[in-house]
Amino acid sequence: MATYRPIEPYTPTSEAITLASQALEAISAFIANPPDTITLAILDSDMQDTRITIPSGMFQLMVNVLQSVSRGEPVTILPHSAELTTQEAADILRVSRPYLIKLLDEGTIPSRKVGIYRRVLLQELLHYQKTEKQRQSAIMSELTKEAQDMGLYDLP
Repeated sequence: MATYRPIEPYTPTSEAITLASQALEAISAFIANPPDTITLAILDSDMQDTRITIPSGMFQLMVNVLQSVSRGEPVTILPHSAELTTQEAADILRVSRPYLIKLLDEGTIPSRKVGIYRRVLLQELLHYQKTEKQRQSAIMSELTKEAQDMGLYDLP
């Protein structure tokens, strides 16, 4: 299995923010309903009018990146098969490394050992994150229902 290493986040400059905003404006007609494939033309003289055809899913990924860059947000793209260090995994979950280690020790999030170090697959981390959000949402719904049943909170 290939081990992908995360790259440093791309932190947009003010010029990149402006260019991303302009690009989003130029493609706004396609964002909501893109065709099955999109052909991009690169008009730079060094590239000799190169044309690239991409599927709509890839176009949506580019739109997501442009949206983040236009807001000045740093961006990192990783394949789901990327293996992360415990610190990288903790950073993605926005938890402390000791808390992540506890989750790994409990088997809540699968991991593997590489020598004395642990590695966590990004796809496992994203699965945990998704199920945890669903669990939290269910708890909030139950608490809201209980509050309504007790007359403590009424929705309009």
